[in-house]
Amino acid sequence: MKSKISTTPRSRLYFRRYNSLVLPLLPPLALYTLWRRFGQGRSSASLRGQWGNVPEEASRAIQPGTQRIWIHGVSVGEAMAARPVARALRALMPNCRIGLSTTTDTGFDTAQAGVASGDFDAAWHFSLDAELPVRRALTAIRPHAVLLMETELWPNFLHLSRSFGARAFLINGRVSDNMLSTPAKLERLRLGWIWRWMMDNLDGLLMRSEFDAQRILSLDAPPERVRTVGDVKLDSAPPDEDTNSLRNEWRQILGIENDALVFVAGSTHPGEEEIILRAYRNARAKFPSLRLVLAPRHLERLDEVLQLLRAESFPFERRTQRSTAARSSTPTRSSTPVVILDTVGELSNVYRAADVAFVGGSLIPRGGHNLLEPPLAGVPVLFGPHTANFREAATLVEENDLGEMTPDENALEAALSGWLNDAELRQTTKLKARSALAPHRGAATRVAKRVAASLEV
Repeated sequence: MKSKISTTPRSRLYFRRYNSLVLPLLPPLALYTLWRRFGQGRSSASLRGQWGNVPEEASRAIQPGTQRIWIHGVSVGEAMAARPVARALRALMPNCRIGLSTTTDTGFDTAQAGVASGDFDAAWHFSLDAELPVRRALTAIRPHAVLLMETELWPNFLHLSRSFGARAFLINGRVSDNMLSTPAKLERLRLGWIWRWMMDNLDGLLMRSEFDAQRILSLDAPPERVRTVGDVKLDSAPPDEDTNSLRNEWRQILGIENDALVFVAGSTHPGEEEIILRAYRNARAKFPSLRLVLAPRHLERLDEVLQLLRAESFPFERRTQRSTAARSSTPTRSSTPVVILDTVGELSNVYRAADVAFVGGSLIPRGGHNLLEPPLAGVPVLFGPHTANFREAATLVEENDLGEMTPDENALEAALSGWLNDAELRQTTKLKARSALAPHRGAATRVAKRVAASLEV
């Protein structure tokens, strides 16, 4: 292992300065965490985790490792993406222990599933970025490396991790439009030193694409620490063009006939479900076998979505109403036109059952979600014009004919009918996706190698 990492005098100065700003915010933060717990119904474990309380069983599970690695991601998507990284780390460091922290309860549930599968040794909720909670959590875990996913940069956590002797990495790094403007906003407030302080406390910025790498470099990230390694969310190939086993398997689970046409609308937000349902109703008039799988982005909105379906007189069935028997069984078929995906962590697999997919957060100004999950499953993807968080992915989709951007409701209806009407075009998506996504193969291994090298393993 490398010798203990020491913080610099400048970093310690920034640490004191930053916490003098954070200290007055602690009382309102305490009220906020209580409101999340009792007003929004978040779990008691989430409340404890926000104040740095790591469950004792998590601490016990991590401590035996000769290399203890803490991965942090916000919610379900990051928790899923962390799994190939964890497997790659174990391949290089068989004696390591890996824990995953998340911010949301649904993310924590996904992390727990990763513990059950053996990808992680423990899971816990991430703390507020205040000195006492962060120090308490780090004392419980004592990591040798911390891996923050995508945009999760926290000044106190980075500094204190370094003071505990941990290497720190941003992995699967992306730079959204919002992050791109952050340093300038801080400078206007005379707080530009916060951004420079965070950059100084990172051992590596492992970016998902050259586009994101160039963006982080434009924000004065140290060039010698920036690497383009690929997107770990895309570190697998779409199914072979002649293989339908996964498609049929997930249709069985959902109770959908193998010869039916299926439209999966994933990660939808308020204002999008209405458009999706109208487009589906019109397309079903042309394609009577068409089924819709609707997956709201946030399950706390489920009652709202179900009320909309009832108001629009759409018969529906919830995924959790389907048989919970093993996949090797043969669940009963259902003629219900709409299936509501009310589970966590299944959407990427459900896309495999689709003929055409839509990814939400894009018909309204939310910045979009991961547009490449459907092509990764060999399925063409439709999306709206609001893709600020996934601009490069949108360009890749359009340049490689893996789907199309639909600027409004009429365009969505036309594109959906067009793709449903052309089976040959849909089939070529699998081949094109395999080629277009090839640069991302091995991304998790490249991340693991950088981390292992920093620990001299």
